[in-house]
Amino acid sequence: MTGCLLTLDNIELLVEFEQQARETEADIFVDGFDAVQFRKSTEDALGNPQFSNARCLLCVEDEKVIGRLDYCIISSLSFSGNIQVYVDWVYVLKECRHRGVAQFLFSQMEEMIKAMGISEYFLHMAENDEAMRFYGNVKGAEISAVDVLRKLL
Repeated sequence: MTGCLLTLDNIELLVEFEQQARETEADIFVDGFDAVQFRKSTEDALGNPQFSNARCLLCVEDEKVIGRLDYCIISSLSFSGNIQVYVDWVYVLKECRHRGVAQFLFSQMEEMIKAMGISEYFLHMAENDEAMRFYGNVKGAEISAVDVLRKLL
């Protein structure tokens, strides 16, 4: 396994991964998948300055993406400057689960953000049993109930 950030040079690997994810778990990914539109939207996001703090970390094995972890670097002027990471999405192909892929992705991300001087990340936990087992095995992590205000515009 190797880890790499998504770029325009490896976007086709992500497109193939997303197609396979939808084929193997159609009950989770209920919307149709248009590979051409997905590629274009992702290319547009990669070139958009509004996404400059967004990262997509890929786990590649045998020249194929088997997992992804998406995160965003959040900076704030609070407390004289505060930088954190929000993990937005983690997904491993169904047939590649329970092989340490998600742990690998998290460790790769942790190395990257520590090198940037960032010492904290957070995520909103999924509520399915498989995800909850994974969160319980993340070494050194604290799980707490946090109320979140959300407003759709």
